[in-house]
Amino acid sequence: MIKKCIRQFLKLFYPIVDRFMSFQVYAYLAVGAANTLFNIGLFAGLYWYISNSPGFYVLGYDIQFLAVEIATVVSFLLSVFTGFWLNKNFAFTDASNEKKEKAKQFGKYFLVALQGQFSDYLLTKGQIVLLKTNPTVAYLISTVIMLIITYFLQKYYTFKKKKASTC
Repeated sequence: MIKKCIRQFLKLFYPIVDRFMSFQVYAYLAVGAANTLFNIGLFAGLYWYISNSPGFYVLGYDIQFLAVEIATVVSFLLSVFTGFWLNKNFAFTDASNEKKEKAKQFGKYFLVALQGQFSDYLLTKGQIVLLKTNPTVAYLISTVIMLIITYFLQKYYTFKKKKASTC
């Protein structure tokens, strides 16, 4: 039911951009944007909850000072699952659906996402420190660069089509 609704929603807006990009690229950008909004919302909610708690204790230690780190890790881990599901079902639909293959794809997806998170940070920080770029501009530039790189990694590494065996 939810898959059908998402697919219909994607098809509704595709005619606006069909001259500029394939449905796969469009779906990748659309579900990626939705997952990014989910990630940001989750981060903001977790950060607010942790930093506004009278005391956020784990094993008897107040860890409120780690609010950013905790919110970042939790929101990243949860959005990896939703991102994989969205990409598998809407952007890279021609990839294998065998159970064993899905597990491999998820492992690859996680590595690509982790690499993307780390590379995005390094690119942003490098622009700010070395090029004296405005942090917001640096973040936007890094995000666009990583979006392009990640698309190709997901397409040709994570969700690559298996070649049909010939006898």
